[in-house]
This record gives sequence, structure tokens and C-alpha cells, in this order.
Amino acid sequence: MTPVEKQVAALEEKIARERAKLADAKVKAAAQHRKRDTRRKILFGYAFLDWLTTLPPNERKRIAGLVHGRLKRREREAFPLFEVLQDLAEAAAARATPPEDRARDTGSLPFNAKGP
Repeated sequence: MTPVEKQVAALEEKIARERAKLADAKVKAAAQHRKRDTRRKILFGYAFLDWLTTLPPNERKRIAGLVHGRLKRREREAFPLFEVLQDLAEAAAARATPPEDRARDTGSLPFNAKGP
């Protein structure tokens, strides 16, 4: 093999290595994009469901029904609307319930939990 042929072969090997690096980088970028996209969907879904719990029951049912209708059949079967509405009603009730008075848990502390 002549020196020029050796140089060509070395460059071809280098190009092959760089193409493999590029392919690996593209796979990693795609995985990061999917991860970020999934996180976005989860956060927006959480915020939407949390917002629904603040609405009156009839409005909650109307909006949840509209969104539920846009799901694929398989997803609608996995998450029936009546279960979604029931979960939202429970979450709304929990949101509306005032936190318990925690002062009784501080009886053994050396200060008055209700303030001076």
C-alpha cells in the first residue's frame, strides 16, 4: 500500500469514527428531547388537573368531558370519565377541607403553639 493509499484509509477510518460519534450524539439528543417532552406533558397535565379542582362541579365535568373526548379510544377505556371526575371531586374536596389544627401535637413543647 502506498503512502497516499494509507492516508486515504486512515481518513476513511476517521470519518467512520466521526459518523459513529455523530449517530451516538443524535440518539442522545433524541432521548433528551423525549425526556423533556414527557416532563412537560406531566407538569402541564398536573397543572391542568389541579386547576380543574378549583372549578365548580358542573364546569369541571364539562371541561373534563371535552378533554376526555379527545383521547384515543384505548386511553378513554383505561381512564373512564366517571373515574376521572370522581378523582377530581375527591381532590377538590381535599383542597376545600381546611388543614387540621396542629396545636394539639405540640403539647409537650416548652412554648405555647398558638403564639404569645
